[in-house]
Amino acid sequence: MAMETFAPTGGHAGHLTWKRVPDGLAVPVAVDTDLASCRADSLAARASMISRLPAPHAIVARRTAAWLWGLDVLPPGVRQWRWDVELVLPGRDLPPDELPAEHIVEEAGVRVTSLARTALDCARWLPRLEAVAALDQFLRRGADPASLAAMARDLAGRPNARRLRDVLRLGDGGAASPGESWTRVMVVDTGFPRPRTQIPVPGPYGEPLFIDLGYEQLRVGLEYDGERHHSGARARAHDERRRRWLRKEQGWEVIPVTKDMFARPAPYLGALLTALLHRGWTPDDAALNRIATRLNSLNSRVRTRRTP
Repeated sequence: MAMETFAPTGGHAGHLTWKRVPDGLAVPVAVDTDLASCRADSLAARASMISRLPAPHAIVARRTAAWLWGLDVLPPGVRQWRWDVELVLPGRDLPPDELPAEHIVEEAGVRVTSLARTALDCARWLPRLEAVAALDQFLRRGADPASLAAMARDLAGRPNARRLRDVLRLGDGGAASPGESWTRVMVVDTGFPRPRTQIPVPGPYGEPLFIDLGYEQLRVGLEYDGERHHSGARARAHDERRRRWLRKEQGWEVIPVTKDMFARPAPYLGALLTALLHRGWTPDDAALNRIATRLNSLNSRVRTRRTP
């Protein structure tokens, strides 16, 4: 990896060395006392310090830019203080027309890609499931799908342009958590119709209850039970009462999903297929064959992993 050194401005002593990493990014490596101490600071504080460099006019981008926009799209389980500030270097690592001036803004003294451009960069470069979950967050934040699609057309022919189109097709601002996003993608990839997100259902006291994703006409839904809000005896008991009420009073069959789905998706997807068929879903032979083939493939992978 190539390395280069620049001196920060603003009266700070020392130098900063940055190194190139894959996919057109650079990350800084702090040396000398003043800069080394910032390694323990928040991601935003480190991005602010890096942004004071007089050259090469580095722009904070991708996951780091998303963090500065108030969205957490860091890899699952990664804390902000363990994440390097991600930079793009226009004119050095990128062609001049790849990151036009209107895609760069300054927020709290930090040069960063705009909200829309950050959404596209995350959709384009992150692993697919993480990319969709990130895009969902940007859409929920208010990013305009039509504007994103127009900007994406300008990136046609660039690396990962096809992935970008795929992720934009899958995005949905109704997802309230990455787990919901991942579940939706796995449902669509298996061949099921695209489910609606955040379906309102009248609650027992007139207040709306929202089902994470599902099919209104058939009254079949899925809900992702993340560990943060759905673990513990009290939370599980609440979820069970709620779903029992939805089944008895509103006729909804709600399938709970946990993180186990991402390692062993076939049982959850098989339960969804059974519920839909039981409720009267009549897919054509081609659609049913696609789903059956996908489920068989997923089951085979699990059996293969278990074979010593």
